[in-house]
Amino acid sequence: MKTIRSVIALALLVAAPLLSLAAGGGGTRVRAIMIVASNEKAKSDPKLAPYEANLRRILRFESYRAVGEGSAVVAANGEASIALTRGHRIELVGEGGSIRATWFEGGRKVIALALPPGKPSVLGGPPWGDKGEVCAVIIVPE
Repeated sequence: MKTIRSVIALALLVAAPLLSLAAGGGGTRVRAIMIVASNEKAKSDPKLAPYEANLRRILRFESYRAVGEGSAVVAANGEASIALTRGHRIELVGEGGSIRATWFEGGRKVIALALPPGKPSVLGGPPWGDKGEVCAVIIVPE
């Protein structure tokens, strides 16, 4: 009987952090899509269809294509990182109920933003190549 109690106590001790993580939802999943915006008349990437109207309104380019994508889960007071392409990454910091996203190109900070809960954000970024294109990142807290 003493052994059974010890096993149950040990199982609860091991499972407690997992149960609290599950009860809290495990954090917020954040997806980042890196895009290149161009003034060339072309079809935009179909993957970007849900965001194209906002991209056109904010960035005012003719076409958009996805060049990198990733996701991470951020705990309420945790940190996570999403690696994109060409040394770009998004650092995420949970601040209680909100998330702060910072975009880095190598070691250089491009922009930082507090993400509105459940709504996509578009971050405009630096030039991409020598054709007048720019890159941007769509960040979607889910």
